Amino acid sequence: MLTLTLNYEVLPDRLITIKLPEEVSPGRHELVFVLDEKNVPDNISKKLMKYAGTVSAFKQIDGVAYQREVQVFPMDLQAPALQFP
Repeated sequence: MLTLTLNYEVLPDRLITIKLPEEVSPGRHELVFVLDEKNVPDNISKKLMKYAGTVSAFKQIDGVAYQREVQVFPMDLQAPALQFP
């Protein structure tokens, strides 16, 4: 896994272009973007909430039940127990 930390100014079109280092081989990869929200306006959640419930495919999914299903707890990892002398 390769971690890149970039400081990038998001323009009004919200389009980003990133040239990856040579060590990244061509082909399909999973990219994960984490945005620092300190620059996001406070009212963004209100704007997002207006879309809540509008995607019909998600109406039959219980969001809390799904989160519980995919959540991993340390006890679920079945790590070997620590042994002390």
